[in-house]
Amino acid sequence: MSNGSASLTTREFLGEAVRTAAAEVEETAAAALADEPDGVHQHRVRVRRLRSVLAGFRDRLDRETADGMRARFAEWGGELGAVRDMEVRADVAEQELADAGIDDPDMVRRLVAGDRRAHARAHARLVALAATPEAAERRKALAGLGAASVTGNSDEKAAPFIAAVLAAQARRVRKAAGRIDGSEESYHAVRKSARRLRYVAEAVARSAPGLYETQVEELAGVGEALHDALGGHRDAVLFADHVAQERVLAARAGEWIEAYPAIEASARAAAAERLAELPHALHRLRRAASDLR
Repeated sequence: MSNGSASLTTREFLGEAVRTAAAEVEETAAAALADEPDGVHQHRVRVRRLRSVLAGFRDRLDRETADGMRARFAEWGGELGAVRDMEVRADVAEQELADAGIDDPDMVRRLVAGDRRAHARAHARLVALAATPEAAERRKALAGLGAASVTGNSDEKAAPFIAAVLAAQARRVRKAAGRIDGSEESYHAVRKSARRLRYVAEAVARSAPGLYETQVEELAGVGEALHDALGGHRDAVLFADHVAQERVLAARAGEWIEAYPAIEASARAAAAERLAELPHALHRLRRAASDLR
């Protein structure tokens, strides 16, 4: 570990970690509201990172402050998710149709244009919500978040506390993985826990550089791998279900439907491929977590 991080106190570490996460939320808001390319996605990532930091390190944070902030940004994150989901599904559809060499206007209208319009409506709602008094209060609370949120016995060295948090987050992922039963709910639980693991580890890398460097890098990488694999699985399954639904509607309207089964099959194959990435990632997780002992 670096000399600076070796002497770092829990209070110093958490103050920096929370301030950094809060600042990133604020810094990415304008691009999201302007609907700049990747703007909503990047802001949503920062909102999730803030909530993960507040949850992962909550044992040394003021519970009322941390939980209240997490609740406020859970609602905002949900609105960002509604915008992002439409954007992703339209992008996936556009790519699938291009890969298949399909330019049928009815399929483009059903699988791409409809979600582009839904994205525009969801984004307009996002902009309106950002102008409400509740949003102003949320931004005010965010600006005041930082060292004042740290509480308890926080003047001890940060290293033991950080190691315990990382180990706990790794166990949380493994526990969720042990409950996978093929349902979307069980995959979602793993995805959420892996996301928190990643963001907690990344907060350590930024605010306590050099501390458990190898383990932190690997835990962040494993969290990202699991989250990306399960996120890709979810996107593919949702798109396949969407194609199946639109196929029925197209048939009722007397439109061309021969290409729908192939597009759906391609999406379901992509979903299966993403799930196949889990065993290797979970093996990496077990190895990295054991190195923290």
